Amino acid sequence: MNYMFKSKAKLILVFVFLFIAGCGYKQTNLQSQDVAYLKFNKSTFQEYTVVVNDKYTFKLDACVQKDNNEQCVSSTYNKLFEVSSGNVVLKVFDSNNNLIMRKEMYIGISNTVEINLK
Repeated sequence: MNYMFKSKAKLILVFVFLFIAGCGYKQTNLQSQDVAYLKFNKSTFQEYTVVVNDKYTFKLDACVQKDNNEQCVSSTYNKLFEVSSGNVVLKVFDSNNNLIMRKEMYIGISNTVEINLK
């Protein structure tokens, strides 16, 4: 009987160990967002229209004032514009609807690209 008790104790101990080890395992699947960001630095008191990938259009307001570094202070100051990561075609038009910049670039996930407008 003593032998049978030792075998059952070992078996129970193995099951307890497997149970504890199995519960401690945690698998997570993390997926980062597929977005990138654009930041615009303006140095003039002019409005701009931005077109991203010939799909999305938004306006950059005119400057209200300039700070100490001659950077524009407006509603878009230090604002990040979210775009999909990957190949991006950026077109910038002035207030007279003249194309002043066309830029093709690749932006990685969660990267920020600064665009300087004069």
